[in-house]
Amino acid sequence: MKTLIVSWRILFFSSLVSVIYSQNCKWLRPQQEYLSKQILQTFNQMSSFGTSSGICSQSSTILPNIDDLYNFSQDEDAIIIASEVTKQTIGFYKKHNEKLKCNKKVWERLHELLNYQENQLNDCIPEGAENSQIKQRLSEYFNVLEQIVNEKDDSCVHMIVQLTIKKNLQLVAQLSFRMRSRLLQKSSQSDNVI
Repeated sequence: MKTLIVSWRILFFSSLVSVIYSQNCKWLRPQQEYLSKQILQTFNQMSSFGTSSGICSQSSTILPNIDDLYNFSQDEDAIIIASEVTKQTIGFYKKHNEKLKCNKKVWERLHELLNYQENQLNDCIPEGAENSQIKQRLSEYFNVLEQIVNEKDDSCVHMIVQLTIKKNLQLVAQLSFRMRSRLLQKSSQSDNVI
């Protein structure tokens, strides 16, 4: 009986922590799905992808693969990934939006949306939580993208770089959805126990 009470208390407190965590973390609120869609739609409007994707796919540009980063084990890692991708995207386009022929007004709108997302993410990172390996890999990744854009003034290369950044923004949107689903699942499991 005593073990049952202790187990129940542990479940209760762990569900309470996840509820408090989701309330403080605006990035995990349901409205984030709308913001994610707005970011991706604005990104599509900003970038002129053209119609030469068949020709561009044969480009010799080799990009580092960071897909494994999105298979995180800790919730804090997902938030750090999302935050770092957002920061790096802002920095990249601040430097290269003109060279990549981005629509200026649409870039300014995307910049506002990404800054808003970054502010939401700042509330989600627990004090002292850091993963320097994630930050370093994403920084190196965006440095490679920057080097490619600086070295090759080619519309196909520019398109590939922008499609790569778009893919990462899509993965961040998926992280947000997965994190909300996890919280809902944890919440429903604790409701079933009670």
